[in-house]
Amino acid sequence: MRRAIAASLWLLPLPACDGAAACSEDARAQRLDAHVSLTIDGVPLVAELADTDAARERGWRYRRCDREALLLRHDPGSTAAPLPVWGCALVDPIDVAFIADGRVVRWHAGLEPCDRCDAGCPIVGDDLEVDGVLELDAGAWEFAVGDTVIGL
Repeated sequence: MRRAIAASLWLLPLPACDGAAACSEDARAQRLDAHVSLTIDGVPLVAELADTDAARERGWRYRRCDREALLLRHDPGSTAAPLPVWGCALVDPIDVAFIADGRVVRWHAGLEPCDRCDAGCPIVGDDLEVDGVLELDAGAWEFAVGDTVIGL
């Protein structure tokens, strides 16, 4: 009888989690209205678009909620140039895809947050000319160097 009761408990509805209530955003966090649809290695995703100097500089600093993807892109019409990324004021680690000529040219997994935003905070990608950089929640996606990128 106890097994039957225990087994039937799995059938009871569970209370739904309210994602909005579960995550409270820091007032300093940037939220961007512009989005871009990308396809990477056949996988579609929608990313927030940071295509101004100010938006690229702030990136995901202090951001805790709704971080699926953030695309840092040069101003339209500009040529490939470095778009370095660092862990300054990140809340959690991120993965970073550096994109040039329609392909992932470098993948940096697990860029760690940095408490201090000075020369002691590691920078990645400052040696690489790219068309864009995609910041992703660490471990959420599995992209690799050579993957095709459509929509940049």
